Amino acid sequence: MGNKFKLAALLATCCIGAAHAADFDDATRARVIRDYAQKLEDSYVFPAKGKQLADNLRRHLAQGDYAGLSEKNLADKVQRDLDSVVADQHNGLVYVEFDALDEPPPPPKPAEPVARPGPDNFGFAKFAMRGHTAYLQLTRFAPVDRFSTEALAKIMTQAAGSEAMIIDLRDGHGGVPGMSTLLSSYFFDDRPVHLLDELDRDGKVTDSFITTPAVSGARYGSKRPLYLLVNEDTASASESFAYALQRQQRAIVVGGKTAGGAHKQFGVPVTHHLIAFVAIGRSVDPVSGANWEGTGIQPDLAVPPEQALDVALAEIAKSKGGQ
Repeated sequence: MGNKFKLAALLATCCIGAAHAADFDDATRARVIRDYAQKLEDSYVFPAKGKQLADNLRRHLAQGDYAGLSEKNLADKVQRDLDSVVADQHNGLVYVEFDALDEPPPPPKPAEPVARPGPDNFGFAKFAMRGHTAYLQLTRFAPVDRFSTEALAKIMTQAAGSEAMIIDLRDGHGGVPGMSTLLSSYFFDDRPVHLLDELDRDGKVTDSFITTPAVSGARYGSKRPLYLLVNEDTASASESFAYALQRQQRAIVVGGKTAGGAHKQFGVPVTHHLIAFVAIGRSVDPVSGANWEGTGIQPDLAVPPEQALDVALAEIAKSKGGQ
């Protein structure tokens, strides 16, 4: 699970230091560990724990525990050593098969924006009406631009006549918070709602996610039932979306406990096949300061994830029958 978060992060174009696989000797291993330990000490979201993580790696290095390890085995060993101190899935050296330092030249910038929805339509993979219930399968939260905004507006306009809505976040590995906030805006009335804050390692707010009173499509509003389907692979922006709407008592979450990753991470290639990741920020509820890191989101209706859709539909039918 941890590698899914790490490989979903944006990779920095700079590097702590490049090393070819053929040159991955003990001196290179030591440099990688020393540099990564310093990065943890300087940047980890909780400074005191960052120092503990760094000192633990330095101790293992001094004991010779990393000598002779391949890049892949080094990544596995470092992950175990980190987890023994702080089990944060956003930290670690991640081994990749591709060349992490081999960057292709950027494509030429088009004169005009070009719609590139991809095969999943900006993450809005499937929309359907199931009777009077709107169903949306959401696989990712795409960057907010004119095209993704229009795609969302079209879906929400199609959903406008429904009596309830289900958003399927199962296996949703995330994306960008801007789209999560925009989608959330459709499920409240035309007043700003403070969903989440992002904090740095000093506890300072670096970003706030607040719904917008202006949306392009038909606003769904705050009254009609909204169900969110989740599982253990619901992560990143998908997880924050579910957490915020559950905390606002705007949605009922159905399925299994989510991945439990509320931290923002930064990734840097350190060799051709190793990328170093550090958690540098955290998302929190703006009132309580709580989040879902390590615990995941506890569903309101805990059921096997594969049954979540049927359970949500049954709950909607039950509520209609009681009206």
